[in-house]
Amino acid sequence: MKSKIKEVLGHGLVYGLTSSLQNILGFVLLPILTVYYTPAEFGVYSIILLSSSLASAIFYFGASTALGRFYFDEDSDNYRQEIVSTALFITMGGAVLLVLLSFLFGEYLSIVLFKSSVYRIPLILAFSGASFGFLLNTMTLLLRYEKRSVLFMSVTLSGVVLNFITTYTLLTVYNYGILAPLWGSFFSMGLCFVFLFIINFSNLTLRINRSYYKKILFFGIQFSISGLLFYLLDYADRLIIKQLLPMADVGIYSLGCRIAAVINVILILPFSLIWAPIRMEQASSQNNQEFTSKIFSYLALTGFVLVTFAMLFGGDLMSLIFKNNQYTGYTRVFPLIMLSLLFYGFQNILDFGIYLHKKVHFYIIISLVGIVFNVAMNYWLIPYFGYMGSAYITFLTYFITTSLIYFISSKYYTLRLEWKRVLIPFIVLICLYYFLNFTEIFNWHNLLLRIFITIILLLGIIFCWLDDKEQKIIRTFLNF
Repeated sequence: MKSKIKEVLGHGLVYGLTSSLQNILGFVLLPILTVYYTPAEFGVYSIILLSSSLASAIFYFGASTALGRFYFDEDSDNYRQEIVSTALFITMGGAVLLVLLSFLFGEYLSIVLFKSSVYRIPLILAFSGASFGFLLNTMTLLLRYEKRSVLFMSVTLSGVVLNFITTYTLLTVYNYGILAPLWGSFFSMGLCFVFLFIINFSNLTLRINRSYYKKILFFGIQFSISGLLFYLLDYADRLIIKQLLPMADVGIYSLGCRIAAVINVILILPFSLIWAPIRMEQASSQNNQEFTSKIFSYLALTGFVLVTFAMLFGGDLMSLIFKNNQYTGYTRVFPLIMLSLLFYGFQNILDFGIYLHKKVHFYIIISLVGIVFNVAMNYWLIPYFGYMGSAYITFLTYFITTSLIYFISSKYYTLRLEWKRVLIPFIVLICLYYFLNFTEIFNWHNLLLRIFITIILLLGIIFCWLDDKEQKIIRTFLNF
């Protein structure tokens, strides 16, 4: 089990953090974008990205997700060559269809979203970049499964550098406005995909068992629908805020959500990228229960620590980065959204029974439940509490949907989790959030007080949360 935990950590650092570079770039660009965009313009940009994300969830047809499920079913080079080719060809078909539809209906969509046709070109560009994005995702997924880490890092890093240079130049030198980051994404993802496709061309084949198309499409389209619903669940709040509040509030709330996504960059994405293949490889292992339980405990604790740090010091750090005072208010949003994203990340482990037994329809049902709850509560509470009401609803929505996934998944594969080690840090975090935001017992602006609280929490983790064996491992490591 120790070796497998090391594998999760090792590969997670190599593949996960490398894959997170694209998201890190998005975070690095935020201070620049908020200087050149007003909150209203940033709101428009966020709605365009939202639209492309929803389109991606549909038109990738779930092929890359299905590839992850079926790649290890047979230990045969011919099988894997055919299953990879099948997934890639299906994804290509979806990409071509998405780009074609964006040209045909881009103007109409611009009018629907913004009551103006002026955003037709940005929408077409966003959809085209998204198409290259999910094509590139399929190719990099193959690199991860083949453990070609050097090539993986080289391509990803090159794409991030190209994206940044293109975006920064077009934004600051040529004043491309909203088009700048869209062109940056289009060029970087497009070139990286073409490069990897050329390199792997000899490993693809047209001689494919037709049953593979049926298998991937049947499994993948269910995931595609589920993914679309989860995107709607994630982005519905911004669409409702757009209807009920000024566009500037969409920009402020969207900025808080984008900052909160740093937990995806640091933790959720690196973990999910390596966990997907490992959990299938270990599905039949005798110690899979203990292994999974430990991994979940460590993931939960790491996430709670990150969210706690954001609550205590996030506002101070962000004030050093974001200088545009028009965005004041985002600091109240991002810690709560960060906690919500953490609960969503828990689904990577808790859905194992559903995933293993291919009961994908449950994702769709749970997503629909979450969307109905989220939309109804947003329309009810946003008029009274503004965009902060939406932040609280987002947390409740992900808490409910993640709980439903766990209970349903447990019927097909029971995970014996270390509930005490998970619930106690969560309760401490919730109590801390309450005291920080709803009481005036202490002067929470006092930096020394917050540092003192941090030290107390860290000591609690070391001497109360970790067991004797884990404390011994840490002492050995520090002595080394």
